[in-house]
Amino acid sequence: MHLGDDVKEYKDFSDEIILTLIKDGNILCDKCLKPMRRHSCYTREIKEIKMQQLEDGNQVEGQPEEWKIKYTMVWCKPCKCWHALIPDFMLRCKHYSGNEIEGVIIDSASSRIGDIDTEASQSTVRRWIDQIGNRITRAISILKYVYMEAKRAISELLIRADSVYEELEQILEKAPTSVMYSGNKLGLANIWLGRHGRDAYI
Repeated sequence: MHLGDDVKEYKDFSDEIILTLIKDGNILCDKCLKPMRRHSCYTREIKEIKMQQLEDGNQVEGQPEEWKIKYTMVWCKPCKCWHALIPDFMLRCKHYSGNEIEGVIIDSASSRIGDIDTEASQSTVRRWIDQIGNRITRAISILKYVYMEAKRAISELLIRADSVYEELEQILEKAPTSVMYSGNKLGLANIWLGRHGRDAYI
């Protein structure tokens, strides 16, 4: 879910947002779609590139910063299972933020791996391109099915994409209903999948 554009916003506002959503019954289990309760939390270490402000007002990427952030765990009584509330700027089992990984995926469509501007190693970049690319392909298939169920089937003739990321962007633009703002497209796809009870997250 969208709990801030970056780590700083998440640390400042996520607790308040989560408590309000739980109180209003708006955090639903992605299996049975029933309201969940707060259970516990755990800490994750992540890396995020800090943007540096130049004198002319432009921003450039600086060095990666390591942060510790808290993930809230919620409990679904009917399913007898726990879920972690992961901010949309993070991806499953990744130490770099989703914003950084998304930038690499976008750049990989037009640049060689060695020319991509990232602090991650080339082997990590290759793994991201392969693994996240496969997850995006799976998410696209599921989203097309979700749209079809909502009677908003997408014509393949309308999709003009040179990469799976571009296809995902175009699919999300044709969503049958609006979804809460997300800081990046991978996060927005995950919000969509979660809202419709799919656990095949990117």
